[in-house]
Amino acid sequence: MQFMNKTLINVARSLLLAFAVTNIAMAVPINGTITFTGGAKLDSTSAGTATSVTEWTKAKVESSSGDFSTYVTDLDAVALNAPWSFNSAAIENFWSVDGFVFDLISSKIAFQGFGAVIVTGEGTVSGHGFDPFVGSWSFTTQDRSAGGVFSFSGSTSVPDSGTTAMLLGTALVGLSLMARRRKIS
Repeated sequence: MQFMNKTLINVARSLLLAFAVTNIAMAVPINGTITFTGGAKLDSTSAGTATSVTEWTKAKVESSSGDFSTYVTDLDAVALNAPWSFNSAAIENFWSVDGFVFDLISSKIAFQGFGAVIVTGEGTVSGHGFDPFVGSWSFTTQDRSAGGVFSFSGSTSVPDSGTTAMLLGTALVGLSLMARRRKIS
């Protein structure tokens, strides 16, 4: 019986130590969404046939939520990398605003036709002490250009990484072991 108590105590200590180390080493991901608007010059007279953006114009923050909203203000200027091929490989510093940077991993055309294009992709968001975290990127534009400049909207979204659920699960395991130890004593 005493051997079992010592074993349970050691297991509980190990779990608490693992929990503490996990907390220290755990990444602090960015959570939230940031949306941009502005103009884009395309390599074609129609979004339905374009393959790239040759220049961005008047790109600004439309809205932000979560961690982004703490640092980003609506209407702030956004720096976007051009030229940008819709079906692209990695591009460092694809966009940046107010201390956040998005490094594009890849992008591809999700839909194109009828004077419109939707491009999706993913990349790594970092900034303001947050650890780099993979998020999704989307870009949409459609015809009705004014002098070759198309309006566009783009957004980057970073979901909760599951860290909250993992921490809760670890805490519950620790509590159940402690309760079990009290019943055995």
